[in-house]
Amino acid sequence: MYVHLGGGCLIRATEIIGIFPVKNNTEVYKGLKNKKGGCYETEDLSENGIIDSIVLTENKMYLSAISSSTLQKRVNQNLIYNNGGNNG
Repeated sequence: MYVHLGGGCLIRATEIIGIFPVKNNTEVYKGLKNKKGGCYETEDLSENGIIDSIVLTENKMYLSAISSSTLQKRVNQNLIYNNGGNNG
């Protein structure tokens, strides 16, 4: 299943390594390095320049205007759907 990150971008839920909140639009994400020690390819999906969350995949970092809690709910809904429901 796919997760909508904003800005018309959809990625597979299984590609997501982590979803992180960004407070006060800081640029702390610019120092993040991937497994190979290089900088992540960055895609800014925030249409108004306000970043609420960062979504990391193996090779790419997405800057989203959608809150991290909303994105996490979308991922969880996909997991429940793919596993046939929430049977505990």
